[in-house]
Amino acid sequence: MSLMENADTVRWGVLGPGRIARDVVRDLQMTPNAVLEVVCSRSLDRAEAFAQEFGFRRAMEGEEALAADPDVDIVYIASPHPAHFESAKRMLLAGKPVVCEKPMTMDAAQARELIAISKQQNVFLMEAVWTRCLPVFQVVRKWLQEERVGPGKPRLVSSSFCVGLSKDPKDRWLNPELGGGGLLDLGVYPLTVSQLAMGGGAPVEIKVMADFAETGVDEMVSGLMRYEHGGVARFTCSMRTEFECPLEIGGEDGFIRVPSRFLDANEATLTVGNHSETVRAPRRGQGYVHELEEAMRCLRSGEIESPMISHADTLATMETMDRIRAQIGLKYPGEE
Repeated sequence: MSLMENADTVRWGVLGPGRIARDVVRDLQMTPNAVLEVVCSRSLDRAEAFAQEFGFRRAMEGEEALAADPDVDIVYIASPHPAHFESAKRMLLAGKPVVCEKPMTMDAAQARELIAISKQQNVFLMEAVWTRCLPVFQVVRKWLQEERVGPGKPRLVSSSFCVGLSKDPKDRWLNPELGGGGLLDLGVYPLTVSQLAMGGGAPVEIKVMADFAETGVDEMVSGLMRYEHGGVARFTCSMRTEFECPLEIGGEDGFIRVPSRFLDANEATLTVGNHSETVRAPRRGQGYVHELEEAMRCLRSGEIESPMISHADTLATMETMDRIRAQIGLKYPGEE
């Protein structure tokens, strides 16, 4: 990794100037000591237009140039899902720290390989599950650690992420070539928050059902997951259904509720008996600021993974999605 401009400044490279990159970069602009160094694309014209719009110092064409750039301290990968693995691998092998859009890879085998490279190279790697870095989830973590809902781990978790998206079969959401479908884009949120609530690790049993689009990707997935301690998490994700999307975590003595939409919430309520306590913990920007700051904190302290979204957490989520895909028969081009 190159020497930063000063002890605090972190120079960011963004790979893939698409829809998600626009949202992330707006929050990068308001993240203290973050510098918009370079945006990289397969199209130089596209990179230059993006750089001019958002105020990057430079634009470039080609991942190889980005991986070799001595003036980039960390890379945010915002390309479509199927490109994540090769891009992240290239950056890590070049010694570039990586924050990679969720899901980090298409399957657990790819995630396992990236994590191994991160450890071998001693280079930071984090999946961009921004929800887990939000202030409200630091409150939820604290309540769970203090066993406010009851002794041990929670008994029941309920979450959903359902929203009406594009019906155009050419849109990325429905395009199997681009890793489309509800599970990888939306389901990752209920799965990772269920894992957080249940204390980490993958479920020991999964039962799911799904509905599919004409393009072959999943439109809706709903299921139950049982964990080793006996707790159960139920979840639903859908690209074609508008629905309330709260998170509820129940134990023997009480429950926690994060209101809809839980993935970008600003408050949480703890109810024990007849007493309820609501804590407001507003997010900054669109919510990405907190994961960006966490990545920068890790970079400065020399950590290669974040305790908020550990390598083990990412791998457990990918393993869970692999098992769900196997149950519903969801395969992408090139997979056997």
